[in-house]
Amino acid sequence: MMAIMSTAIAIYFGEWIKVVIPLNLIALLLLVQVVYIGIRCYVKDWQEERGYF
Repeated sequence: MMAIMSTAIAIYFGEWIKVVIPLNLIALLLLVQVVYIGIRCYVKDWQEERGYF
């Protein structure tokens, strides 16, 4: 779901994003995915340490 949403945002706001951030949109999409996966792993580990998961 997150991949579909971020792809849709990159497609819809593509021209505006390129004006603000001079970065390839595919690289930006991959960066967003890596950050999202990192946050999910951190939260999962945090929950396991405290017994919530």
